[in-house]
Amino acid sequence: MQIETRPTAASSYARSLISRGCPQALAISVGKILARTDNGMEHSPDEKVLIERAYAHLRR
Repeated sequence: MQIETRPTAASSYARSLISRGCPQALAISVGKILARTDNGMEHSPDEKVLIERAYAHLRR
């Protein structure tokens, strides 16, 4: 296990999603999207689908 002394926003998002049951590969991809769009950028339609898929795992 690798411990990050300064975790990035993307890795923080990914860890949160993984801890709630989202598959790791999907969580990593969505974490990068969420970190990149933190500043208010709009998500593309493809990004919205991935985000919805990741959050669907949280509702199970």
